[in-house]
Amino acid sequence: MKWTFYQIWNKSLEDRQQKDPKPRDTIWATEIGGAFVDRYLKMKGEKPTNPPNARSLRKFEAGNIWECIIKYVLSRAGILISAQEWLKFEYPDLLPVTGKLDFVAGGNPDYQKAVKLVHSEFDWLPKSISKATLNIITSLREKFPDGLDPVILEIKSCSSFMFEKYERTKQASQHHRFQTFHYLKATGQPEGHIVYISKDDARMIEIGVYNPSETENEYYSDIQAMTHFIRTGKQPPLEKPIVFDPDFLKFSANWKIAYSNYLTKLYGFENQMQFDNKYKPIVERWNRVLGRISEGKNMTKNNEEALGEIKKEGFDVDVITHLLAKEVKDGEHDGQVQ
Repeated sequence: MKWTFYQIWNKSLEDRQQKDPKPRDTIWATEIGGAFVDRYLKMKGEKPTNPPNARSLRKFEAGNIWECIIKYVLSRAGILISAQEWLKFEYPDLLPVTGKLDFVAGGNPDYQKAVKLVHSEFDWLPKSISKATLNIITSLREKFPDGLDPVILEIKSCSSFMFEKYERTKQASQHHRFQTFHYLKATGQPEGHIVYISKDDARMIEIGVYNPSETENEYYSDIQAMTHFIRTGKQPPLEKPIVFDPDFLKFSANWKIAYSNYLTKLYGFENQMQFDNKYKPIVERWNRVLGRISEGKNMTKNNEEALGEIKKEGFDVDVITHLLAKEVKDGEHDGQVQ
């Protein structure tokens, strides 16, 4: 009987037993910043109508692979302090939050021992990884001979599209900021870093999260709202299908709906493709209008109709137009500076 490696590989990654949800009064750190209605149903023990499919499970494992590589590099560089530690924090009268951080790195490494370990234990990884680790050790030894302050590291792999957004805006996603801030709040540490890795080309950027910072106000408000929904038994409102991204100045189909584990129950779509087929054409049409506004072109009849749809859905066209104008002005200024 013939066999293929890819079939064995795919099945091994997809063969993950899904746990039956159970009611709970603890918020997972990874949930903060997500759709309240989805979180409410999960915490009430509602069985998902749209659990992660095979592709989603493989994407999770791709992230785990990158975490494994980063852990090995940190360990062999001698700066891994701890990994996968569960941390809990609770404000008075609010639900507790718990989560498992990726890594704490820093400390006082034995650089000489680290170099020996790289030479002796990196045979299974590409030479480029071994070389990168040696370069890291050399750089740390030169810049921090007396050791490094401990820093929490959260590793997030993403598509090149999302990576370029993070790189352009220098802003981490809201739910990643909340998750990292939770670990800072639970440990009392002042600084954590979200490390984004592009799965397409292995580029990496690092964005800081700090304690104290304004992030705590958002973090607290999220927990306060979730506590209210759970304790009153009142289901949160549904998400809007289209959202406006102030960083990219574009509309997009709401990922909180597209990836909802309750997509069918809450929104009536059998799968993500159905949702995308309905709303992505609308998003493209609306974004064409934004393009014409940015270029200073006159509105066509079709454009005017699209503007009416945008207003009807509750978006402030005047505010969006102001943001677009500012973007154009800033771009012109940057061109003059060059």
